[in-house]
Amino acid sequence: MRNFIYTVLSILIISGCAKRGSPTGGPIDSIPPILVNASPKLNSTNFDSEEIRLTFDEFVKLDKVSDQLIISPPLDKSSYEVKPLSGVTKKVFLKFIDSLETETTYTINFGNSIKDNNEGNPLTFFNYTFSTGATIDSLYIKGNISDAFTEETDDYVSIHLYRIDSVFNDSIIFNNRPTYISNSLDSTSYQFQNLKEGKYLIIALKDIDDNYFFDPFYDKIGFIDSLITLPKDSLIDFKLFKEETTLIWDKPHFINSEKIGFGYYGKLDLKNIKIESSIPDSINYTYTKEIDKDTLIFWLSQNSFDSLNFNLIEKDTTKLTTIKFDRARDTLIDSLSISAKTANVIHLKETFKLSSNIPLKNITDSLITIRDIDSLIVPFTTSINDNLDQIDIEFEVSPSDNYRVFILPKAINDVRGVSNDTLQYNVVSQSLEDYGNVYLDVIRNSTSKFILQMIDSNGEVIREFKNVNQDTTYNFDYIRPGKYIFRLIEDTNKNDKWDTGNYLKKIKPENVYYFSNELEVRANWDLNETFNLNQIISVKDSIN
Repeated sequence: MRNFIYTVLSILIISGCAKRGSPTGGPIDSIPPILVNASPKLNSTNFDSEEIRLTFDEFVKLDKVSDQLIISPPLDKSSYEVKPLSGVTKKVFLKFIDSLETETTYTINFGNSIKDNNEGNPLTFFNYTFSTGATIDSLYIKGNISDAFTEETDDYVSIHLYRIDSVFNDSIIFNNRPTYISNSLDSTSYQFQNLKEGKYLIIALKDIDDNYFFDPFYDKIGFIDSLITLPKDSLIDFKLFKEETTLIWDKPHFINSEKIGFGYYGKLDLKNIKIESSIPDSINYTYTKEIDKDTLIFWLSQNSFDSLNFNLIEKDTTKLTTIKFDRARDTLIDSLSISAKTANVIHLKETFKLSSNIPLKNITDSLITIRDIDSLIVPFTTSINDNLDQIDIEFEVSPSDNYRVFILPKAINDVRGVSNDTLQYNVVSQSLEDYGNVYLDVIRNSTSKFILQMIDSNGEVIREFKNVNQDTTYNFDYIRPGKYIFRLIEDTNKNDKWDTGNYLKKIKPENVYYFSNELEVRANWDLNETFNLNQIISVKDSIN
């Protein structure tokens, strides 16, 4: 009995000790670090120190400081160093290796790089400002950034400010570092502080290489129509866009004996590639674009060649390129594969689509039959898309019906002369009650021509009206339940598509306006809405 009591007491003692160890629960720390001391002090003038020391109230760590740190006016990354780059500390040091400019106000923005060690709470947009002269510059510029087409915003957009001097020209953004730089970080807005009075060029740049220069092949840009003057111009918004650049060819590469890949940058035009080798009429060849890649594929139906010569044209330059066929590295030749892009359900006003892994040459409609639920023959038309990898089969889809698409052998032929085996697809349509309708009144009060688009939650255009040149009601009928947005594209050049801009030519991208609300379409329900472009423009003008 005594031993039992001793055992129970021991368990209780051990249990009690365990409870005094590490307490659990309690509120999560959400407070960012606090700066308790800076040496030299914030906003110091006549700054002549070689080092800045920042002391915080708790242990901190630096996260991606090389990406987050922004110094204005910019300093080369080799001219300073930040410590510690790893581990935890209460002190952060920034040491200047090279001399600073005289009579200059500097702003050091740490972004979100300074975080507490426990929960990772960032000290957001922490700035340290000083002047090597007797005064601190106090002017500012702020504004918002959005994409010119989607109205969404990229992270970490740089805002470049160039002071106008005697050697200034528009091409400065390609070759020179800006006088001042700011960054939106993960926000939709930006702000410059501590700027000097004067005249400037200002641009917004999604700087992919983080090199302070505009590269049209990679970077997005936003600009305004004129130079700005401080302190007058302090509120400036930007619309970012990617320029359509001149075609530049990359090095071609052998894929297999029936296809060659040509990488490229810029706007693709088949006029910029010409085969110089003589190819017999019995051999078919064509070009297709690889989906989601800047690669042009050259296809051959037969290959008895050791090499082929191509002329690749860039601006006013023509390069003769020889492609040698490496039989040792030849891969298996692909078999023709036809698959349905349309799922088991075909919706009203939808096109039945087939995809092909090999470029297609022709379709024989007489070898295709479509029957409905009553086994009646359904009329149809077929077409091959421009990239030769998709077949559209158009027929009138009736509600609550069932369709069988029957494709006999040799109905579909690819460029090599290979044809399909027997194919059969079954799809059903839904009832009218499964869809909703949207009746959209468009008010423009403008002489411009517009494109009206309905976009689903995946960003896909599901319905559009071109040549919208009058105020009327546009019917979007038989719409699947879900959430949708509408946009109007101002088709300035009347080419039925949105066009981007060009910095050097001072061409802005075509205006895009979004309906103010996301609409939820419900089954067996009608929506009546008004898209008043005048109100949207008025709201934007009032914000700006």
